[in-house]
Amino acid sequence: METWTTNDLPEPDQFSYWREVLCEAYIALNPVREPAVGGFAGRVTAHPLSTINVTTISSCRQKIYRGRSEISRMPTEVYFLNLQLRGQCRMQQGGRAALLNPGEFSIVDSTEPYLNDYCSDDWEQYSFRIPRHLLRPLLRSPDKATATIVADNGGIGTVAIDLLKSIVRNVEGLSPTGATLSSSMVELVAISLGATQATQEMARGSARQALCASLVTYIEANVADPALAPAKVAAHFGISVRYLHKVLEEGGRSFGRLVLEQRLERCARDFAKQKADIETVTEIALRWGFNDLSHFSRTFRQRFGKTPREYRSERA
Repeated sequence: METWTTNDLPEPDQFSYWREVLCEAYIALNPVREPAVGGFAGRVTAHPLSTINVTTISSCRQKIYRGRSEISRMPTEVYFLNLQLRGQCRMQQGGRAALLNPGEFSIVDSTEPYLNDYCSDDWEQYSFRIPRHLLRPLLRSPDKATATIVADNGGIGTVAIDLLKSIVRNVEGLSPTGATLSSSMVELVAISLGATQATQEMARGSARQALCASLVTYIEANVADPALAPAKVAAHFGISVRYLHKVLEEGGRSFGRLVLEQRLERCARDFAKQKADIETVTEIALRWGFNDLSHFSRTFRQRFGKTPREYRSERA
């Protein structure tokens, strides 16, 4: 992992250093600052992943151009996939413009001119550098795929975004499986942008595995909702309830068992760290989505071999 930052430099040197950082961490680029005076904040952290480089980049309002002169100076053939985390960015290429909000991504092709207009005073992105020869053959209409938005609004877009975020969060421990994960990521990105039929067939297995992981993550994050049900989760991902159960089953899980296990684990964790005079057993059970207390007590005893009160008193 390598990090570049302007924070420790004198204000007059910050922007010129930022230009050097962009060219070193990415490719030949031409940033234009707005406004053109004063200090300039910027930070890039690079996380190499197999054939794909991942960076976390944050800065302030500016426009970053890649024109014909930059292309001729450094004719690198890659796609940059930018996933917006904070602020906004308008990515422009091929006569198209994609205004990214947090949770959305788009791509640009380094072999053609483009502009990334960072129109927020404080923004952050994950940026994935994908070799062009890996992604372009998978796209149904590669010349129309750049500067288009993929949003976190269900379906394969949500799955791809979940995987992208997971890769960055866990990149330090991914080296043994980096190549396989990179391939799955590229396939999912292609499908979310519009893949060829052959790519969709080839990626079907990895797409289901990624969907299963996204389903589990979503369920775990929403387990306190007493109304959490297969239909609600399926609607969030834009899939049928039947397909949801099929994907979880292929991953060795069931919806009901996963929800129950997570709720019991959360209750047990709270019992172990809280005294009885802070919250009652009933209050904790209700907070974690149980609305049938007899069912809760019975399943808790089956799972931990003790009643909730016995479990709590032993750990008080």
